[in-house]
Amino acid sequence: MDFIRIEVANIDDEAAESVSEVFNRLGYGGAVIETLPPDFAANTVSTLIPAEDDDRLQKIEISLALMGQALPNGLPAPQMKFVGQNDWAESWKEHFHVVHIGRRVVVQPSWREYTPQPGEVIIHLDPGLAFGSGLHPTTQLCLQILQTMSLEGITVLDVGTGSGILSIAAAKMGAGPLWAVDVDDVAVRVAQENFERNGLAANQATVGSAVDAGGRQWSLVVANILSNILIGIMADLKAALAPGGRLILSGIINEQEQAMRECLVQHALTIESRHEEGDWVAFVVSR
Repeated sequence: MDFIRIEVANIDDEAAESVSEVFNRLGYGGAVIETLPPDFAANTVSTLIPAEDDDRLQKIEISLALMGQALPNGLPAPQMKFVGQNDWAESWKEHFHVVHIGRRVVVQPSWREYTPQPGEVIIHLDPGLAFGSGLHPTTQLCLQILQTMSLEGITVLDVGTGSGILSIAAAKMGAGPLWAVDVDDVAVRVAQENFERNGLAANQATVGSAVDAGGRQWSLVVANILSNILIGIMADLKAALAPGGRLILSGIINEQEQAMRECLVQHALTIESRHEEGDWVAFVVSR
């Protein structure tokens, strides 16, 4: 199948979140968010659609046009490029390099060479079409938080797993068993491939949401999703959390922090710690 790549470049975090919502709803495999060091101030959000799907393209164009009128800084015109399936599969790889996150975690794209250092947790990753390269601040926040926890023998539910990066990191720091869910079947396929790439094939990635918690409660629930979605599924996240367990919430832009705090109060969830990276906030909460 051939595709059209749609890209909105050089936008701030608020605009990136809004564009991602459109691309996650209408794109093939959802949104891919790219931010570049050192300051991660500008974002590029892209997605694919089948080249022959004119109706989907029109819906995206209309949604972006209306969004551009509503956002304070507007939106640049989306850039579109025809790409064959194989061309896309190779072209995005040039943007991903070895990334060090916190004291221990190293994200190594499967096509990059790297010599591990003692004590490092190496995550061999092929993001594919799924969100979760390790570059975005929301993912980095989760990885930094995981490094502060004692994960040996901790059971983990990863909601909105994307590439599976957070599940892989937790497993390599001693957690298990793990259950990873995502509403996007492309993300689930990519996550399962990454589990196998990291020697974690016994762990399961499946299509689903927080309500699909594998018939049990979990010691640690991780959800790196847009904040409005987190608020909408908070009851399900809480239900999946074992008594005494902890919930990592990431994907919260600064302007929506108060709404998230009010949601947590409504669900009788207590904030244990707050973490910040750029315009993004993450919480560790408990029942």
